[in-house]
Amino acid sequence: MKRMLLASVLLLLCTGTLFALTGFGESGTFEISEGTLPVELSFFGAELIWQNSVRLSWVTQSETGLYGYYIYRGNSSVLSTSSLISELIVPTNTSSQTYYIYDDKEISQSGRYFYWLYSQELDGNGTYHGPVSIMVNLEGQPGSPDIPLHTGLQTIYPNPFNPSTTISYQVEGPGQVELSIYNTRGQIVRTFSRHHATKGCFNLLFDGKDSSGNSLSSGVYHVVMSSGKQVSNQKMVLMK
Repeated sequence: MKRMLLASVLLLLCTGTLFALTGFGESGTFEISEGTLPVELSFFGAELIWQNSVRLSWVTQSETGLYGYYIYRGNSSVLSTSSLISELIVPTNTSSQTYYIYDDKEISQSGRYFYWLYSQELDGNGTYHGPVSIMVNLEGQPGSPDIPLHTGLQTIYPNPFNPSTTISYQVEGPGQVELSIYNTRGQIVRTFSRHHATKGCFNLLFDGKDSSGNSLSSGVYHVVMSSGKQVSNQKMVLMK
């Protein structure tokens, strides 16, 4: 029985029926049932683009019979405490991959925010995806003390990207930094090694190529940063 259960789990993972993703430090699992689906969601994430603006982005592989999308925001991971913050976002209803963005510019207080994506079908049914969460800090003002640096990845922008993206990270002191790009099979496709003589915020431009200079195919990739005992990771999507 255990072997049969394990085989079933492996089959789900290999066929893409189960897809796990991380949205700005928070993880969630999207379950896709068999048969024709109104929407096949392959990515949903949040990133801070300005001090008080959060960008929600999602990628669909196909859409059928959709009325549209709505964005909900809350201050906890409980869906019932969230509020609708968007108007109807019109879908493409195509079988090709589609990238959507929505900017939440109504953040007025510091704190952690949770977001859900609601896909509504033409027959009135719908599905909530998420949540993804993000921390917003509005306290930093000119002349105020510096915000402490924490060693780790910060943002990947744009994400999804094509053909390149900027990976931002911080180090709280001098030292060696290694940034590795993994594919979904857990294989390293590219590694960057850097030494920083001082603390600070740094950027790495990733051109979407492997260590041999070949362009990577569309898909989800993992960025893992290690510096001393500190390790952090985020996901990014290459969409062509």
